[in-house]
Amino acid sequence: MSKKENEVDSGPSPVDYAAIVASWSPEERSEREKKFVRKIDWRLLPILIIVYIMNYIDRNAVPHARVQGLEKDLNMSGYQYNIVLSVTFVGYISMQVPSNMILTKVRPSWYLSGCMAAWGIVSGLSGAVHNFTGLAVNRFFLGVTEAPFFVGCAFLFSGWYTRKELGLRLGIFYSAAMISGAFGGLFAAGIAAAFANNRLESWRWLFIIEGIATVVFAAVTAFVIPDWPSTTKWLSPEERALGIMRIIEDAGEEEEEISTGAAFKLTVQDYRVWLCVIGQTCLQAVASLTNFLPTLVQNFGYSTVHTLLLTSPPYLATVLFCLFNTWYSDRTSKRSPHIMYPSMAAAAGIIITIATTNTGARYFALFLMLPGTYGCFQVSNAWMANIAARPQKKRAIALAVNNSIGNLALVWTPYLYPSSAGPRYLVAWSVNLAMTAIIVVSTFILTIYLRRCNKQMDNLTDDVTLEQAGVDGKDHSTHIEERSDMDHAGGQQSRSRATWKYQI
Repeated sequence: MSKKENEVDSGPSPVDYAAIVASWSPEERSEREKKFVRKIDWRLLPILIIVYIMNYIDRNAVPHARVQGLEKDLNMSGYQYNIVLSVTFVGYISMQVPSNMILTKVRPSWYLSGCMAAWGIVSGLSGAVHNFTGLAVNRFFLGVTEAPFFVGCAFLFSGWYTRKELGLRLGIFYSAAMISGAFGGLFAAGIAAAFANNRLESWRWLFIIEGIATVVFAAVTAFVIPDWPSTTKWLSPEERALGIMRIIEDAGEEEEEISTGAAFKLTVQDYRVWLCVIGQTCLQAVASLTNFLPTLVQNFGYSTVHTLLLTSPPYLATVLFCLFNTWYSDRTSKRSPHIMYPSMAAAAGIIITIATTNTGARYFALFLMLPGTYGCFQVSNAWMANIAARPQKKRAIALAVNNSIGNLALVWTPYLYPSSAGPRYLVAWSVNLAMTAIIVVSTFILTIYLRRCNKQMDNLTDDVTLEQAGVDGKDHSTHIEERSDMDHAGGQQSRSRATWKYQI
């Protein structure tokens, strides 16, 4: 297969696709689109959700292994557990942007499945380590091999779904992380009980079993995950045309060819991207509490099995809120309220945790903090996909930057939770409270700026491109002129461009 066939929107000319779609009546187009979206939902979401559950369980096995005796068995002390968490995300961050650059050139189905098999092998080998150094090296490579999956899936979704559809789909997909948090605790509790008296420690079995399951499932995903609308064989010609034109129309203009280096430059020069990244980074800082959730619950005084079981309900509540928040965000085409208000709820949970050591109150606070942070992540990613809508390579890089730089918080936040600071962890909670304030402020500033951009585009004429209106992250306001008639050949695309707006 040639390089061109692997790229998004390759194949026949978009003009041919436009002619196919333009031949349908509005009613026929609407009906076809509903069927198309349902088909993609069933083909794309279930398999990726299952894989992401396995991805998250593998990555977050260490906190569960910790309460099963990992630190004692490996003679770890001081900040060594925190270092293990940090190096995982050093590896994770290092590969996200390069990986999405690679993904614009290769088949997602094979690339993502190969990465899955690799992290399954690395995860299984975690059960064979015998000291801190071995575990740290192992978790670094786990981060490297897991990094491509989430940002790759976010990019893949953006090639299939429009802006109004993307937030909910990302929310459904990301809810898998919360399901894994709930299921991972139950699974770890089962392993701890089943292998309590085994010669091989139960935490080793936890890593081994999870790793084997991941590798086996990776072989299936290579043949199930679809690539792009232009290259997916199980789409009819009409469905292929619809899939491609939906994304072109949603972006406001036909896709253009641009080098990866130029796309990277466009991304880093766009201050809207960086405002979004600030919020994402602070969200990750607060969300890092999940790396210590079993330990925090263990401080309530419960046994190992009960501790692992009690970590599940907050995750289940987070799943429900994440689905509602992303669904309502898509329905209203608004992003900022669905980041700001949940962040305020998380702040309330943090204040409760700082103010009291009461077990019931602190456990209730988890039901505010987890949904209030994790419920925002995919609204943020959907917003980024809109802010950096085009060119396609810029969108890929922007989504990777949003997540990789956001994950930098997971390198330093583990050091906020030293064992000596428990059970109150006042420094950690104070930092988390400050992070929620920054989320609200940065989101508010971004909202004000995007409103200004939308007002500029209200005066956009047909012969001015979206880049000239500032969609590429630069200020081209001198090109903004009075709106003129959009009645000419290629009117579908022109009307889409005329109504294109940043979501706020």
